[in-house]
Amino acid sequence: MNRRGFMLLEILLAATAATLVAIAGFALLDRVRSRVVQASERVEMSDLACSALAMMEAGLVSPENLHGSLHRGVISLESVEAGVMVRDPKYRLEIDSTPSAWSGLVQVDVSVFAPEGDSVLYTVSQLIPTRGSVE
Repeated sequence: MNRRGFMLLEILLAATAATLVAIAGFALLDRVRSRVVQASERVEMSDLACSALAMMEAGLVSPENLHGSLHRGVISLESVEAGVMVRDPKYRLEIDSTPSAWSGLVQVDVSVFAPEGDSVLYTVSQLIPTRGSVE
């Protein structure tokens, strides 16, 4: 093989190796991007559930008023009927309250669902004092 053919072969091998490295790099970046999106959605769901618990604990709303009341990822403080979702929800809240073994406290479970799904995406539980409408 002459010198020119050998140089051409080296260039083709280098270009092939660079292409494979670039493809692997893009696949890694796509995987990292999807994990970042999943983590940010989990943080958003956690924030929504904890905000709902904080509003109930402060006595601003009752579980019935918050049940299903999300609008584009923000909890609606408008008066809504129990179980009715606000237009275009990103998530759906389901709130269950059960009496606890301690007097004056009720266990409130806030579950976050996708609007059309039945699988729980995130759940948080907390004991809340039974003052006002939270029972």
